[in-house]
Amino acid sequence: MLTQIVKIISTKIKLSQKVKEAEDTYTFKFAVTKNIKWAPGAYAHFVSSDLENGEKVKKKESIRELSIMSHSNEKFIGFTTRIRQNPSEFKQMMLNLEIGDEIRMFKIGNHLKKQKTDKPIVLISMGVGIATFRPIILEYIEKVSQKVPITNINIDRSGNFVYQKELENLPDNKIKNVFVTQRDDLYKSIDRCIDNQENKYFVVGSKEFNKAIGDYLIKKNVSDKEIIFDKH
Repeated sequence: MLTQIVKIISTKIKLSQKVKEAEDTYTFKFAVTKNIKWAPGAYAHFVSSDLENGEKVKKKESIRELSIMSHSNEKFIGFTTRIRQNPSEFKQMMLNLEIGDEIRMFKIGNHLKKQKTDKPIVLISMGVGIATFRPIILEYIEKVSQKVPITNINIDRSGNFVYQKELENLPDNKIKNVFVTQRDDLYKSIDRCIDNQENKYFVVGSKEFNKAIGDYLIKKNVSDKEIIFDKH
């Protein structure tokens, strides 16, 4: 029953590129069909097969809700994920995909409200959570004036930062990138942003990370109305 429902509501997408972004970190890019639309900050549900030849959906093993790391202008839809030793069934199947293989996707959503572009934003992410912010950054770089810079803060204890080279090649008058490996350095980087009371803060990470950063910002007198979490 679940397999039939997923087949009805999902769309097949074909793998066009598999990129190793950093140690144990891969981006999967798929050709976009015309009926797939999304906005920066979106996520979707991905099924690790095309469900042909009698394959069945096993909810926990076959489906993942993942951030869309691509901007719609890029003409592909993609996600980035860590794949370490002894991966889940979903991740192992993704790693085994060959170019031209198909999987399915459905139920695109967005936990990040679309914001006005007349205020500076501070993006705070943990590890591969930066995937959510990549299309937001590209959108702001294209549409926002130089007077409204982005501060992008990413913490990764491994030091293997996702998209680091790409982001550091963007115009430095429009974005300030901060990559740190220690929590103390993360808080120091946030402290340097606090003085600007116009900032909007976007936070992406684990449940524990989001709570810790939210609590810290509120402790620093940032209004909770100015803090937006990606909660999926």
